[in-house]
Amino acid sequence: MFNFLDLDDRVTAAAVAATGTIIGALIQLRVAWKKEVSERARGVPVTKKSRRGPVAAVVLLLVAAGVGGFAFSQSLVMKSERETAELRGELRTQLEQINATAARLELATLSDRQSSRAADTRRGLDDVAVTATVGPCRARTVTGTDPAPACTEQDAQRVTLCASVPTSAAALDIVVYARPEDSPQTWADSKVAPGQDLGKARFADKPFERAESDRTKQICTGFSAWDGEHAYSARLVVRYAAAPAPAPAPATSEVTSTAVAPISAASH
Repeated sequence: MFNFLDLDDRVTAAAVAATGTIIGALIQLRVAWKKEVSERARGVPVTKKSRRGPVAAVVLLLVAAGVGGFAFSQSLVMKSERETAELRGELRTQLEQINATAARLELATLSDRQSSRAADTRRGLDDVAVTATVGPCRARTVTGTDPAPACTEQDAQRVTLCASVPTSAAALDIVVYARPEDSPQTWADSKVAPGQDLGKARFADKPFERAESDRTKQICTGFSAWDGEHAYSARLVVRYAAAPAPAPAPATSEVTSTAVAPISAASH
């Protein structure tokens, strides 16, 4: 159904003109027909002038029909164009929605991939901790009657802490800790730097690596303590990225003592 109130001004003007022309032509035809009937009733002969009236009316009807047909065709064209524009608008809107959805899916997929890679990286990280306890230093006396002198760094108890990791592993972080055995400090509060002077204890300046087997290697560091009153606990933590291997060797710990005095060692 057409909505004649929603037509273009030109189409509306053409339709009004055609309607007026048709009404005028019909009125003229009616007047001419009545006049001809009246003249025939009186016996008045038909002249050329009287015959032109119906012809003019018919011409006007044809013109009006043409104008009306043009207006009707224009209304159909405009309706088709309007429907096409509406359809294009709907398609454009749907296409924009599809593009936005695709962009969100791409971002979500990228985020999932990054999360998966981060999770894989986290799963690939491992750490090994080695702990050793060094007893109080006892300096050697010259004779049994002399009192024991205070220990010096030359008299220090020395241990080597080694952590076993796969040969293909890449060490990401090496952290050392030291504290007196009777200290209430936690390991987190006992972190020290390699080579740092702790008063009567010290770690080596740099860690070192050495081969252990075909599948494993050792990351080691030295620790020395010359406190004559307190024992010291030392800890080495090695964090590494484990490379894929058919049969990775289990991480082990080793404490090698170079001191004569008894030393207790524990792995964590």
